Amino acid sequence: MTNKIYRGPGPSHATRNISRRSRASLRGSMVAKLPGFERPRILQFESALEYAFLCLTLVRDDIHHIWDQPPAIHYLSADGRPARHVFDYLVTKADGERIAIAIKPSRRVIKRNFVSELECVCTAVPKQFADRVLLVTEQHLDRKAAAAAARQLAANRPALTEVAA
Repeated sequence: MTNKIYRGPGPSHATRNISRRSRASLRGSMVAKLPGFERPRILQFESALEYAFLCLTLVRDDIHHIWDQPPAIHYLSADGRPARHVFDYLVTKADGERIAIAIKPSRRVIKRNFVSELECVCTAVPKQFADRVLLVTEQHLDRKAAAAAARQLAANRPALTEVAA
């Protein structure tokens, strides 16, 4: 008989804690296993959009690693003031490409002129941090595909006995 001890998932590597209290959006976390993770790890999300993005991304075969809330990028805003931006995710693909992901509702992108801010952030992103920056809104995500991806992730979740090591 093999002696098996359950080891829970590793903690999130987020550099910024998300607020768990919100009346306007979905906050939570999920456990994911990717080739770039030593063992399953907790990934945090701060909105339904981020959750949909994670589901769609985690079912892809070309994703090696996801870092939720990676280190802040310090930049100069359009008015010349020092500022900082924390991307929602830093995704590393199997081919090594690193993509810094900003996820925002389109109404907020428009209302806060976020594209202009993101352009300032892009100029400060070091090449060793990310190869490119991507803005994702609800217009970029297929809700039905995200729901199907969530179902696929739930169906493929290992039983507790399978994760014992």
